[in-house]
Amino acid sequence: MTVHSSWRFLVGAGFLALASIAVSEQSAASEAASGQSFADVASRVRNSVVTVAAAVIDRRALAAKGKKGDADEDGSGRSQPQEDFSPARPKQKPGEPPRQFSSIGSGFVIDSRGLIVTNNHVIEGGNVIYVILSDGTELKVDKIVGKDPKSDITLLKVTPEASKPLTPVSFGDSSRTRVGDWVLAIGNPFGLDGTVTAGILSGRGRDISAGPYDDFLQTDAAINRGNSGGPLFNVSGEVIGINTAIFSPSGGSIGLGFAIPSNTARRIVDQLERYGETRWGWIGVRIQTPSDDLAAALHLPATEGALIARVDKGGPADLAGLAEGDLILSFNGFPIRHARQLPRFIAQAPIGQDADAVILRAGARKALKIKVGRLEDAAPPELSSAPQPRTKRQKVGKIGFAPLTDDLRQRFAIAAEVEGAAVTGGPFELAAGQTLQPGDVVVEAAQQKVRTVAELEARLAELRRMDRTEALLTVENPGGSVRFASLPLGGE
Repeated sequence: MTVHSSWRFLVGAGFLALASIAVSEQSAASEAASGQSFADVASRVRNSVVTVAAAVIDRRALAAKGKKGDADEDGSGRSQPQEDFSPARPKQKPGEPPRQFSSIGSGFVIDSRGLIVTNNHVIEGGNVIYVILSDGTELKVDKIVGKDPKSDITLLKVTPEASKPLTPVSFGDSSRTRVGDWVLAIGNPFGLDGTVTAGILSGRGRDISAGPYDDFLQTDAAINRGNSGGPLFNVSGEVIGINTAIFSPSGGSIGLGFAIPSNTARRIVDQLERYGETRWGWIGVRIQTPSDDLAAALHLPATEGALIARVDKGGPADLAGLAEGDLILSFNGFPIRHARQLPRFIAQAPIGQDADAVILRAGARKALKIKVGRLEDAAPPELSSAPQPRTKRQKVGKIGFAPLTDDLRQRFAIAAEVEGAAVTGGPFELAAGQTLQPGDVVVEAAQQKVRTVAELEARLAELRRMDRTEALLTVENPGGSVRFASLPLGGE
């Protein structure tokens, strides 16, 4: 997952004394303000929260001792990370090979047989994973049942000791949690295991650009590095979220924490347990949210919905009759306000079943049924986007277009089957933050294919004769992502 530099995942770091003071003060203030104690619910669920530590075993030390097994179990050959001095890390036993820890986070038990949920980024970088129970018992993870980097969720399996059975917690219904409801976060910030903090649900449906299916819960309960993968509880002791990220310029809590909703997490965990992987829905479209300029060019009534910039030939959307320029207004009963919502609704739709969609085409609403396919790892992303640096808005005469020579194709990694006029120079701002970047290829102008620079220039001249002030371009970037852009047709 890629996040802004101020967004922090919550894996463990070195012990910071000041952080523990801030956490305790905020928890106490929240409890006092509520006029009630959270002690009963905290004592009931605390033992279900665990520490998860990803370790790197020194392969050279093992080889020197003639041992095999734990070293490089995943065959990664990763370099050694920095030592982590968190008090929660597993203790080194005499005679064990040297090990260092790449991260320490939190997790929670969902099944007494030993199933534990955590964030995927908590276990990255390690070839051996440990789970530490609330009483200090250390269990080596038997296997990773499944992991899904797109949602940042991993399911682990340990074998509990017969004398120390595990106590699971249950997922609640995150859709029933309201903004303003009290929530509790339990985890291991900075290695302080079993820390309980309280706050309220501050927001829903947050998109922090961490992944293609963002739909985070926001809370002001104090969560810090090391809380990653830990549960966010409602006051009934049900898990309504998985704490995953914070917004923090400094790395500590400022009251902006984000959790994966339990309704999303439960679906993913069920698939990981059943299949060992997550199966996401796919319909084969490239989409964008229409800007004011694009809405005007396409005669759309508003700037809401998901505008289709390209339909994959032979894909589910193509077979259902969707076309470029259609505006998807709802999918499977969910209204679409902006394009980033649609990939999540598609991803969660049952594979192989029909989904109802409402589109706007030529000013008229139309209902369609789309049979949802499965998104394979090699499939391109659903959401079309482009970097949007701030530059002076350019008229068409200021933008350089060039034929797609072998040199340009090689320089920008443009596929051989792409035909059109390549953008040179720039980036050039067009309207509403839309840009043309070096290596972009204009493949259509006003929904008419252009295969050469001459065809593009002829089409633009034709639009001027028709007194058009803007030209709707279909643009493909070197990565294969397609989008619409509105090009001003003013003076040269």
